[in-house]
Amino acid sequence: MIRVVAAPWVLPGLAPGAPAASAPAIADGAVALEGERVRAVGPRAEVEARFGPGERLDAVLLPALVNAHLHLELSHMKGWVAGGEGLPGWIQLFVAARRRTREGEPEEAMGMAAEDLVRAGVAAVGDISNTLDSLAPLAAAGLGGTIFHEVFGFTPERFEEARAAARQVREAAAPPPGLRVVESPHAIYSTNAAALRALLRSGPGSLHLAEDPAERAFCATESAGPFGRMYATLGAALHALRITGRSPVDAVKAELRPHHLAVHCVDLDDEDLRALAATGATVVLCPRSNRYILGALPRLEALLAAGIPLAVGTDSLASAPSLAPLAELALLRREVPAVAATRLLPLAWNGAALAAPHVGRLAPGAAPGVLAAPLEGARPPDPAEWLVSTFGAEERPFTWLARQRPGPERPE
Repeated sequence: MIRVVAAPWVLPGLAPGAPAASAPAIADGAVALEGERVRAVGPRAEVEARFGPGERLDAVLLPALVNAHLHLELSHMKGWVAGGEGLPGWIQLFVAARRRTREGEPEEAMGMAAEDLVRAGVAAVGDISNTLDSLAPLAAAGLGGTIFHEVFGFTPERFEEARAAARQVREAAAPPPGLRVVESPHAIYSTNAAALRALLRSGPGSLHLAEDPAERAFCATESAGPFGRMYATLGAALHALRITGRSPVDAVKAELRPHHLAVHCVDLDDEDLRALAATGATVVLCPRSNRYILGALPRLEALLAAGIPLAVGTDSLASAPSLAPLAELALLRREVPAVAATRLLPLAWNGAALAAPHVGRLAPGAAPGVLAAPLEGARPPDPAEWLVSTFGAEERPFTWLARQRPGPERPE
């Protein structure tokens, strides 16, 4: 049975063949659905001529979104860690605060946070996990994408022990269709150089990179800065094991590939931008977390000008107020007014970065998830601007019109 839904505006999502661009908005548009799959999208008159009259919604219709970087297992720590200290100081506060965790808190908070992702219109995630405890709540909420299972190790011995233990955890896990689990590093300051390179060379992964200027000091100075001092206190032979380079990007550029996510990338100079562009890696921006921890934002215009693939994430509730990707875009829109909302929305439709390429475009035959953003009588001349700067900024909940678990095996 074909269901036709019409609305004052339809945003088709990513433009065909142009993954960094939005397709033009359709005024008085419609979407034809067969079950969870899109049969057609276009002007209402054309869609109704093919499939019959549709129901009218006072809404903007659009494909579901991605949250390309979060830590669901830290959801119980919302409001626990003060910001403004810079990343090394924040990590120390975080470690101390995490000791307050009570039994059962993480599980309860993860379940609620996963449902919040659904209300925020998210179909696919890039979740960072140390334990894979997030697998069950993500699956229960019907979310797809990729879980990046982090492996740490300041020394080769600790790394091999951690890697073997992590492998056993993954082998015991049973990801449902649509959720893949991959081995991943954490950051240049939490894994010794040889192990970090081995993880990046092993396949897809996510790396916290250039989040704070302290990472540059870690790579490029004799003392290795605040992270070097932290590294040394853990008994690591700092100068033998740390990764070095002119900058964090320089230190790992030889290993980065298009299947990698480079998360944050706040402290970039022009040479870093050129190097990142050459790797093909996707940079995931988490601006609310960056502002909270560092008081800084990524160089959005420079990243766009360099042609670097981009996606948006929220980071954890320990450093961001919510898991809503449109709220991240709303901050970027306010702080970088030269970048239009139509240029920002593709960051929230980059399903390909999470092995969910069907997410992000209302294409015939695809099942990307279809959302309605209620207009409540508003008639914005620019639906993308309204979606980001009003609906997203106010974190209004979406209505789902069609929802199917994303799956990396799906070809759409």
